[in-house]
Amino acid sequence: MDFSRARLLLIGGTISSYAALLFMASIAGFPVSFEGWLFEATAFAIVVFAASFLALRFNFQQLRPMIECCGCGLLLVVPISLSTYLSTWTNFPLADDRLSGWDSWLGVDWPAIMAWIDRHQLLSEALNKAYRSFPYQLLLCPVLLVLSNHHKRAYQMVGAYALLCFSSAAISAFFPALGTYAYYQFDASSLQHINATYGYLFLEEFHAVRNDPNFIWRLPESQGIVTFPSVHAAVAVLCAWALWPVALLRYPALVLNLAMGFSAIPAGSHYAVDVVAGIAIAAASIGIITFATRPVDEKSNVRPAPAASSSVPAQS
Repeated sequence: MDFSRARLLLIGGTISSYAALLFMASIAGFPVSFEGWLFEATAFAIVVFAASFLALRFNFQQLRPMIECCGCGLLLVVPISLSTYLSTWTNFPLADDRLSGWDSWLGVDWPAIMAWIDRHQLLSEALNKAYRSFPYQLLLCPVLLVLSNHHKRAYQMVGAYALLCFSSAAISAFFPALGTYAYYQFDASSLQHINATYGYLFLEEFHAVRNDPNFIWRLPESQGIVTFPSVHAAVAVLCAWALWPVALLRYPALVLNLAMGFSAIPAGSHYAVDVVAGIAIAAASIGIITFATRPVDEKSNVRPAPAASSSVPAQS
């Protein structure tokens, strides 16, 4: 089938990511608690693949891709979260000075941007809501793609999401950062409309994994601790790309994800350069997944040379 390669890549990648991340954590001596996720993830995986088999058995053409895309997307939460903590645990020097300097080179004045956005209530509230659309879009986009008969795109989207997250985690190891709120010592109480919750929410876990000798990674307590690149900005590009073939959703998705990508600056404690890097990571991930899942029989348009005619007279 047209989407068979994308399907196998997603399922195989999901399974192998568990083995790879747990192996890396073991080799590095990174302490992992299995409480609160190992049994649950195993049981959920069994349910997902049993439901997929039943959907195939009873020929539910739409249901099977939904089950597999959403199921793998949820299962990927564990290795993706673990990868971000493992990267932060490498404890490279904080990169806030460099990231702030790159923002200055781009001509970005983060405090001034915050003040301007906060003066506009409707804009602030729209960006707050766009920022929180992140998990809903990740779950809803594959469903909408399958319902629109873009099955391959649904598998490609979830596969690209996994790739951009793991790539972001690897890059972030060299650019750990406190984020703009902490770096600029920004007084969040001065804000009237921007919701600053996510500007500080991750800091306790970020400091713990870097500085606490007794730290143990526990999934239920995990936070999004990657600053550079911005995963929110990367996912915004991914969702806009994924829904582009669906004519009815194309422009609403584009507007929503332009807002979500930009919202990473005021609502997510991100530098502008984080957003730029997130966009680049998303573009690279989409390109890699698209190339890797092209049809096996995709050939060039050059036609084979015609066979020699049997009417050619034999030499005497």
